[in-house]
Amino acid sequence: MENVGEFVVNHWLLVSAFVVLAYLVMSDSLNRKLSGIIPVGTTQAIQIVNQQKGLFLDIREASEFAKEHIADSVSLPLSKLAEDSSLKDLSQAIILICASGQRSRAAAKQLHSKGFSDVYVLSGGLNTWKEAKLPLFS
Repeated sequence: MENVGEFVVNHWLLVSAFVVLAYLVMSDSLNRKLSGIIPVGTTQAIQIVNQQKGLFLDIREASEFAKEHIADSVSLPLSKLAEDSSLKDLSQAIILICASGQRSRAAAKQLHSKGFSDVYVLSGGLNTWKEAKLPLFS
């Protein structure tokens, strides 16, 4: 421990690379915790809906929802989420679904700021659901 300063000076490039990599690894997990975004897989999402009476909230546009959607999911496009007041139970588990999981992150932040505590994002979105060969309705 007495030679740490000397090591840092002699191997500044190696130490810099370590610091940058450590930041990148830690920032992602820390950002998820602070933003309230909890990614879940298909199996975990089904368990949340069945055991906690969760809700599949599909935030794709209405035309996308009409083509295919998960059974018993509710359609609420991301563009209408901010002014919508149909979601009243702040403690209900909500699993957000979009095509690939990107729009769901923005929706999760909005719901988290409205006071919803159990907000989950289906990792990979509906694409993951299809890859798992789970049923879709149209």
